Amino acid sequence: MDSKIRAFFQEHLKGDYKIWLIVFILNAFGLLIQFSAKAKLTMDGPFEPLSSFIKTLVILGISFYLMSYFSKSNYSRVAKFSDLALFLSWGLVMVAYVFGATKGGANRWVNLGPISFMPSDMVKLCLITSLAKDFSSKQADPESYNWVMFFRILFKIGVSCFLIMLSNFSTSILIFLTSLILMFFGRVPAKKIGLIMLTVAAIGFSVVVLGIGQRAQTVKTRIENYIQRIGKNETKVNKAKNEDYQITRSLYAIATGAIHPKGPGKSQQRYILSQAESDFVYAIIIEEYGIVGGLAIPLLFLIFMYRGAKAIQYSNKPFGGLLSAGLTFSIVFQAFINMLVAVDAGPVTGQPMPMISAGGTSLIFTAISIGLILAVSKDKDPEPVQPAIA
Repeated sequence: MDSKIRAFFQEHLKGDYKIWLIVFILNAFGLLIQFSAKAKLTMDGPFEPLSSFIKTLVILGISFYLMSYFSKSNYSRVAKFSDLALFLSWGLVMVAYVFGATKGGANRWVNLGPISFMPSDMVKLCLITSLAKDFSSKQADPESYNWVMFFRILFKIGVSCFLIMLSNFSTSILIFLTSLILMFFGRVPAKKIGLIMLTVAAIGFSVVVLGIGQRAQTVKTRIENYIQRIGKNETKVNKAKNEDYQITRSLYAIATGAIHPKGPGKSQQRYILSQAESDFVYAIIIEEYGIVGGLAIPLLFLIFMYRGAKAIQYSNKPFGGLLSAGLTFSIVFQAFINMLVAVDAGPVTGQPMPMISAGGTSLIFTAISIGLILAVSKDKDPEPVQPAIA
């Protein structure tokens, strides 16, 4: 059976068939849970949530097309344009910050007619690609990480994190964590990694303390609320109107559904949680599918991480291994941040769960990332031997 599945995927879909299977399962389950989580949209009109579901299907179709396209491509070509694309993404972040639409208290979106575009997702993809290219050129001689190279790396990571911090602090942290993993696999000297960590931490601290950007006060409030929650300190704020109430509802959904799941489409907290289909989708999963669903999702992401990061062992190109590892860890980090927030193991971040949560830009760039991971995974398959010409 395993050989038949492998043969089918090798014929029709390029790359690691186990990654394809995981992606299919996660996206199919995401459709089910979104249709359930969006039930409260019935109050928005007679065609809801069906119209939102159809929109998601269209975006998902585009995502799988892009995934398939990039899985068949020569991933090495993206290295040539990585720096230019990174600089362009910085410009788009600034355009969104100055002129973009305000959603969730921040300007993160660039309107392109009927669709909206979040440039921070593009920055994440471009920075990983650019860093993978830089590090791949140093693998033969790690001692060549001189101070010029150090400032080059610091410039790319520092500017990317700072620009995104202005409107989306949690995404900035996610990008920085992924950069740390890439630096580790890229064999950057520990001393230089430490200096980069201190510099970016100082930038983040300054942004929050000095109130720079649109989210500084929100970040401080969320950290304070989290400290108060874990310290069991009561606040004077009306919890029905702040995020503490959302966390309480999330924990209630988990507590009532973990052992005795309510079943598909029968969540009660989806009507109360403001971001049931995105930020708190994990709580709805456990409420409807119980502890089995709650364990299956992180397990699938861990298997996905294993398959994607394994490319660094078998890829015959340093760039391919680093690219696959960086993109894989970025996707998995984001998924686990979403899950940790739902169980109140960290401050509220607003990070969707890749392939599960509702989204447009996030789905598209996740699909491109997975397509590149699949393209790298082809390196483990030996090239077919061409028959000799008589």
